[in-house]
Amino acid sequence: MDVVELTKKLVEIHSTDPGEYEYEIEDYIKSYLDELKCFGAKVFESEVSSGRKNIMGLFSKYYDANANDGRDEVIFICHMDTVVVGDDWTKDAYKNEIVDNKIYGRGSADMKSGVAVAMSVFNYVCREYDRKSIKKDFKVIFTVDEESDMRGVEKAIADGWVTKSSFVCDLEPTDKTIQVSHKGRFWVKLHVKGRTAHASRPELGIDANACLAEIISYIRKQIDGLPVDNELGKTSVTFGMMSGGYQPYVVPDSAIVTMDFRLTPPTFSKDILKIIDDSISNVKHLISEDLMVDYEITGDRAFVKKDDDSEFLKIMYHTLEEIYLNEKNEDYKPIVTYFSGYTDTAVIASNLSNRNTFSYGPGNLALAHKPDEYVTIDDILRVEIVYKKLVEHILL
Repeated sequence: MDVVELTKKLVEIHSTDPGEYEYEIEDYIKSYLDELKCFGAKVFESEVSSGRKNIMGLFSKYYDANANDGRDEVIFICHMDTVVVGDDWTKDAYKNEIVDNKIYGRGSADMKSGVAVAMSVFNYVCREYDRKSIKKDFKVIFTVDEESDMRGVEKAIADGWVTKSSFVCDLEPTDKTIQVSHKGRFWVKLHVKGRTAHASRPELGIDANACLAEIISYIRKQIDGLPVDNELGKTSVTFGMMSGGYQPYVVPDSAIVTMDFRLTPPTFSKDILKIIDDSISNVKHLISEDLMVDYEITGDRAFVKKDDDSEFLKIMYHTLEEIYLNEKNEDYKPIVTYFSGYTDTAVIASNLSNRNTFSYGPGNLALAHKPDEYVTIDDILRVEIVYKKLVEHILL
């Protein structure tokens, strides 16, 4: 089937995280890749957790090539999971309904259309290219758990499926741009422990909610004063979940908040920890030295800045430029910007210090995770054209 029909098929397969997870879509992709073994492809699986497996297709000029040889290689990486469906849909989330040239459905943009393009281009290379004459190995990696803890890409790194020297791109929705830089993602859960008392005698207690309010206010002010990066902008904080207290007439002795910091240069996680420690010292000084506050780091991903000397980025830029000049179509105009979220390639870039990474794929990230998610058919076909030309430049 062509890339559009393949996208529709993938949208039909439930792979929410949490929910159905990737079991069925793993089987489908593996079966698809298995059919290419007769053209020289090799297929590998790696269990990440409880039956959830990463899948890899490899097309190599080396007869004895293995999954983790780490030879000169270009890699397309895509995640198979989607977020949950949620409410407020006016379309069927799994019917892959086409209206006005748009394929609707959960994961259509993020990122089953990207998965379809990666599968289609790998199929094309296996069938049309002479394995013995290609200049680099070509891999497609399909990961689990990207929408949660990103254990899939971390396992791919641990397995040696991707290395510091690999050329790596993901096919996340990037709205016709090449996206390279990423804000860091630093997660902290903070717990305030006060002392209960009757609300009529608050001086006998320590109000954990009031203390938490002071901590939040202090952190917000400090974050607002941090330096601003000329590309990624300001470091930000979101207080995503809060809880505390029992009844209106009881001084609360416990309050909890989760904090999501998005870091931009020159701010690192250690700088955020100092702000948190200072906020604790401040609230103890303001309210009570008997107050107890502890916190745990629940996620720490470094920011990624683009390397203008990246060989892979230059090849991608010139690929788009060539198509743009030939087609006279603004959709192919090469524009480099940053990715507002965090992707599998960001993990690879930060964990391996690999600067030959970028994101480029069909769809618009603004539509991801939302009701009535969709991707346009034209966008899927456009990205397939780009990647077929990119692999031509790299492999031949």
